[in-house]
Amino acid sequence: MSTFKTGSTPESITRRSWVLWGVTFAVIIALATAVPLLYVPLLRVLVEQGASKDESADATFRLVALTGLVLIFCLYTALKHRELNTMRAALNREELEKENVRTRLSELSALFQVSTALNLQLRLDAILEIIVRRVVATLRAQQASIMIYNPESGVLETRSSYGLESEYAKKRMGEGIAGWVAERLESVQLDGNDPRQTFGQHMKSNRNITSALSLPLRVGERCVGVLNVNRINHPEVFQDHHREMLQLFAEHVGAVIDRAEVMDRMGSRTRQLEADNLKLAETNRMKDVFLSTASHELKTPLTSVIAYAELLDDNEKQLDRNQRAEFLRRLRAEATRLLALIDEILDLSRIESGKLALHRVPISVNEVARAASETSRSLGRRRGIEIDEIYDTTIPPMPVDEVKMRQVLVNLLVNAIKFSPDNSRVVIQTGRDGDHIRVEVRDKGAGIHPDDTPHIFELFGQGVMGHGRSNDGLGIGLHLVKRIVELHGGHVGVNSTPGEGSAFWVRLPLALAGTGDTLEEPPVTRAA
Repeated sequence: MSTFKTGSTPESITRRSWVLWGVTFAVIIALATAVPLLYVPLLRVLVEQGASKDESADATFRLVALTGLVLIFCLYTALKHRELNTMRAALNREELEKENVRTRLSELSALFQVSTALNLQLRLDAILEIIVRRVVATLRAQQASIMIYNPESGVLETRSSYGLESEYAKKRMGEGIAGWVAERLESVQLDGNDPRQTFGQHMKSNRNITSALSLPLRVGERCVGVLNVNRINHPEVFQDHHREMLQLFAEHVGAVIDRAEVMDRMGSRTRQLEADNLKLAETNRMKDVFLSTASHELKTPLTSVIAYAELLDDNEKQLDRNQRAEFLRRLRAEATRLLALIDEILDLSRIESGKLALHRVPISVNEVARAASETSRSLGRRRGIEIDEIYDTTIPPMPVDEVKMRQVLVNLLVNAIKFSPDNSRVVIQTGRDGDHIRVEVRDKGAGIHPDDTPHIFELFGQGVMGHGRSNDGLGIGLHLVKRIVELHGGHVGVNSTPGEGSAFWVRLPLALAGTGDTLEEPPVTRAA
């Protein structure tokens, strides 16, 4: 074998091996031929000298035995030659596979290095997806996953998985195979489900794993994650060169993953800052709208109050009893309106700051609805609008804040009257709705456009009601309705068809009826 030149092709090695085998076989044949030729004359001499039959038979046996040994040696040489060729072929395949693995993983490493050099901001999820797919294809594996280490929580979390039996897992540093690999920065190979292995107890016997590799993804002496590769129901285990190539690859991509993770975190923080800035800008815009609207809405009734007070003061002797009573009625109405606006602002402030406390007492929702109707009826009669009341008498008393719940229904009734045509009717109805009590207020107004419906209960949501609806008021009434009902454990909604009217409803859980005691709740902290 020493005569073979370095760099010879597998074909030339095989050809020269056959030549060598032919020479060896020829030598053996020559020896097998020469020995009998030399031995036959010896037999003649023995016969001529009158050797006994036993001596002749002994000489013949030796000749046959020698010939048999020569043939056995020939067969043994041929067998060993065949084994040699099989080993050479396997070695060639292994070298080819090793080169293929090295080439593919080197290409992937080069791709990430080029993207880093060109400052191409590949997202971490995309990089991890590329890695697990390429590793599975390159190593002829059936499953691969990457776990990323979060230094804040101390947890390894699966961020990407590909192939058979992909699964999501979390491991703490030092826990399980992945935790051990991350803590010690050492790779681990497990072949089969042998419980006698150091990590055999962590292997799932029902997964039929033939061979498994776990390698640390590191940057210097810092672990950024763990790469897991499994062969499942595969005829071959991972070889040393698989482990070496994959370990070299893991060291190369560790820095890429670390950089991508940093960029992802920076991008996430940037997006959060942008969202916060947008929210702040929207809050500032809403504040400006509120201040502008509030100043106008508060100034209007206040101006009326001052005007009527001045008229009464300047013309006290000229006004008769009826005129004075009318002025006082208007003065009281404008003052009441001003007080309601101030109450709305104060209630909104208390709710938003989490300082609004509910004073619950057992009371029938029908009684609350009747009181709200009486409060709103005078407003409707000015425009010829009547309020129809339909009540379910089987509704049990519920512990609610009577004042706040009446404020909710008054808001809905006033809203319905405001947007209803003159000489029409508004309906308030109570009833059971599954495991809830439902209070509904219906009008025959212009309705709400479907695009505006989702925003109708938002703060200043009245501003979206531009399709046939006036825009007076602070725009916080329906938002207060929603928040007060939610504090009671219920929810609100609206069903509306443009041109046909709207139906605003409140649903309160019947479970509240089971708590009949008077209850004063502490302030509810504002939901995030």
